[in-house]
Amino acid sequence: MDSIENSAFTNRAIAIEELPAYEELSFNSVSIKQRTKGFIQVSIFLFICLIGLGFGFYFEMPEILFYIAIPIISFISLFSYINIFLLQKTYGYALREKDIIYKRGYITQKTTIVPFNRIQHVSTSRGFIDKILGIANLKIFTAGGHGSDIKIPGLMPDLAQKLKEAVAKKVSLEDEQ
Repeated sequence: MDSIENSAFTNRAIAIEELPAYEELSFNSVSIKQRTKGFIQVSIFLFICLIGLGFGFYFEMPEILFYIAIPIISFISLFSYINIFLLQKTYGYALREKDIIYKRGYITQKTTIVPFNRIQHVSTSRGFIDKILGIANLKIFTAGGHGSDIKIPGLMPDLAQKLKEAVAKKVSLEDEQ
C-alpha cells in the first residue's frame, strides 16, 4: 500500500503528431507461394463446378441452367484469380518493439496492430496445400477474441517458427513487467 501512495499517477495527453507512423515502416512480404495456393484453391473450385455441370449434362438438366451457370462460374473464377493476384502484393507484416503489425487489402486496406501485452498465444498451422507448397501460417490470438486476430499466410515454415518464438518471447517479457 505504501508504494501505491508514493507513486504519482500521470496520464498526460499525447499530441497526435507524436504518435509513431506505422505507414512509414518497411513491411516484410509473404512468399509468392501464397499466390500459388490461392490459384490451386480456385482451380479446385472450378474443377468441382465443371464436374457438377457434367453431371447436369448427363442427367439432362434444362439448357437454360447451363446458359446461366457457365457465365456465373466463369465470372467468379476470373474475379477470384484477379483478386488473388492483386492481394499477393498487399500482404505485409512487421515486428516492432511493442507490437506486431499486419496489413492486407487493395480495395479496402486493413491494418491490424496487436500489442504484445494483449497476445494470449501464438501458433503455426499448415494445411494440405501448404505442406505441398512448403509454406505455413502464423496465427496470433489475443484476449477476448474468438479465433485468431492475425493470421499471416504464406510464410516459409522456418520463418513462421522463428516469428512464433520471437513473439512468444516478447509476450513473456511483457508479462514479466
